[in-house]
Amino acid sequence: MSIEEKVGQMFMPDFRQWNGKNVCEINEEIVQVIQQHHIGGVILFRENLVDTEQTVRLVDQLQRAAGSIPLLLSTDQEGGVVNRLQSGTVMPGNMALGATGSTESCHRVGQAIGAELHALGININFAPVVDVNVNPDNPVIGVRSFGSDPQLVSDLGVSYIQGLHDAGVAATAKHFPGHGDTAVDSHLGLPSVPYDRSRLDEVELKPFQTAINAGVDLIMTAHVTFPAIDSSMLISRLDNTPIYVPATLSAPVLTGLIRNTLGFEGVVVTDSLQMKAITDHFGPEDTVIRAVQAGTDIILMPSDLNRAYQAMLAAVKNGDIPETTIDKSVTRILALKLKLGVVEINNGKLQPGMGSRNTCRCGTD
Repeated sequence: MSIEEKVGQMFMPDFRQWNGKNVCEINEEIVQVIQQHHIGGVILFRENLVDTEQTVRLVDQLQRAAGSIPLLLSTDQEGGVVNRLQSGTVMPGNMALGATGSTESCHRVGQAIGAELHALGININFAPVVDVNVNPDNPVIGVRSFGSDPQLVSDLGVSYIQGLHDAGVAATAKHFPGHGDTAVDSHLGLPSVPYDRSRLDEVELKPFQTAINAGVDLIMTAHVTFPAIDSSMLISRLDNTPIYVPATLSAPVLTGLIRNTLGFEGVVVTDSLQMKAITDHFGPEDTVIRAVQAGTDIILMPSDLNRAYQAMLAAVKNGDIPETTIDKSVTRILALKLKLGVVEINNGKLQPGMGSRNTCRCGTD
């Protein structure tokens, strides 16, 4: 693979709207964006997923546009208040499942959600949320959490993950290292979790370690500062004041904690880089370079895809990002694609696998 192709594998943009209209099928301009940037994945939203037949067509169009290395196709089908499939089954949310305390029910919900996604050709679910919701003023997690007990969150999170895996869909533990004890929505501002490391180990990190031990495929980062883990500061472009480095851009968090301490060997994906916790303080070029230097593998929803892609490509070519770093990330991404059957190896070469083709029988070609 060329440098351009390897860098492209690390990008997962969204195509929710194009020229003011919801994207329910792709046009030639979107095809060119995917091919020119060698995109490795796409995240799908409710605007994209109107009904079953249309979703199957869209997934097929996206995979055809990708060419020889098919896409990771993701969505946030958590259940409860966060559902992207307009034609999907609305399953109980995490807090409802937490109220039952039933690992069996949680497994069945994960498996059912996974079965619907798999039938449509969507291979990654950005779920479950394993944040421990210990702050009653939390405006963004709340009922998306299994509860306030770290052990309960750990047990139910693993059951949900296993359910997705049984359906052939990759699972994501989010939002690392924990978004449950914040009073600020990172879509709107930059939250902070001020506690010391011993408290983080007991509460926030416990469900993530349990998920890692259970073989979770991806971990999604939080746009939250954790001064006890990383006390370094950067200058915000919003008002030129110093701010703590958010977890998404922090090497002590993404490499030191996720990789070296918790032993995670899977794929690290950023939360959306279009959220104000990031865009208020960092430009699109600076954001992606810092995120990759910190240890992320997949850049989710850059605020400006072309500027971010070109900046990252230049950073690799000038040595600001070692090519070995890119190689490690792309190896993890391709390993996930192999696991999911998105690609397969034939005579030493990557080619589309059965997992990149739709299995839904919806009357479409």
